[in-house]
Formats: sequence, structure tokens, C-alpha cells
Amino acid sequence: MTFLCGERSIRPALSMDKIVEIQGVVSLQKALKELLSNIKYDSVVHSMAVSDYTIRGLATEDALINELLKAISDSGTVYDEKQLYSNIQQAISNALYSATGKISSDFDSLTVFMDRAPKVISCVKQIQPNTILVGFKLLSHVAEEALIQAAQEQMRSNGSDFVLANDLSNIEGDHHQGMLIGSDGILDRPATKQDIAESIASHVIGKMTEQR
Repeated sequence: MTFLCGERSIRPALSMDKIVEIQGVVSLQKALKELLSNIKYDSVVHSMAVSDYTIRGLATEDALINELLKAISDSGTVYDEKQLYSNIQQAISNALYSATGKISSDFDSLTVFMDRAPKVISCVKQIQPNTILVGFKLLSHVAEEALIQAAQEQMRSNGSDFVLANDLSNIEGDHHQGMLIGSDGILDRPATKQDIAESIASHVIGKMTEQR
């Protein structure tokens, strides 16, 4: 078994063939692609909560305003929307500085620019179409029907065989109510983390047996 985790994550009690530490979404994508390209997996349980966005950089209010004013001025008196857009885009890039390390407390205000992160789970079936893929879907304070629809959409877009869907409002301590969803709809309603692990393992093993 291979376990991918963050640098400070709790390690599993079970013995692992390989433990791979990652530092973020890009690091996770790279590690997962490399593993899938070199090792055949019967199943992949993608339980890691991955950020939907990555930070491109930060800009102070003064730096951003000054760069935008310069961009507009450099566009000249002839109105060219495409050129103005390009100039403003470059101005924003010029105003940014890296978000790595400690952020100075000298600034009165900061603007954060973020880019959509890659959907890491989507690469699993692209590289290993026969692996059994389990995805997770977490929403907050939504109707059950909406949660089921979101889980089914993830199944369609990423090729997941199962999705563990849960609502943040139903998670407290050991109480971790969720729904395991497959192609036939709701397969199980586990109520604790232990129940979730056992339900996923049982259905994955069942599907592996069917495929043999």
C-alpha cells in the first residue's frame, strides 16, 4: 500500500510499502502521476482535502494602483480594449510578489491573487482506467439531494466508482455521518470515521471481486 500525506499528517497504524509526503496541490499532482505511471494499483482512495485555488502572489494597494495607472497611461489616447486589457494584466503581474515565507506586517492592506488549482483526482482514471477510484465530496449546510447531485457529478467528471459524500454540519467529534454513493445511488450511510473506512473497504473489495 502507498500512503500520500502532508508533511505533518498523522501516519496510519498499518504498515505501508511507501509513504510519500507532499507540500501542496502541485506537489500532490506530480507525486500521484509519478506513482500511477510506475505502479499498478487495484484501488485509489482520494480522501485528501485539496484546495480549489493556489496563491499566485500578493500585492500592496499602493503597488497595484501605481502599476494600473502606469498601464492605463501607457495605453495611449487611442482606445484599444485588447491592448488595455493586456497592459492591465501585465501591471497586475508586475505588482505581485511571492507569497512564500513570512508576510510583512508593515502593509496596511494586501490583495491576494489566486489561480484555480488542478483537479488532481481527474488524472487517476486517465492513467489507470481500471483502478477502482473512491472520491470524497464535502459541502456545508445543503439539502441531501444537492449533496447527492454533487457527488454524482464528481463521479461523472472524474470517473469515480464511489464517492463518500458528507455535510460539514453532520461532522462533530467521532460523529461523522456520510453517504457512500455508487452508480446505483446511496449504498450505505456510515455514521463514524470507523464506519466510513469499513464501508469503503467493503465496497471496494466487493467491486474487485466482481471484476475478477
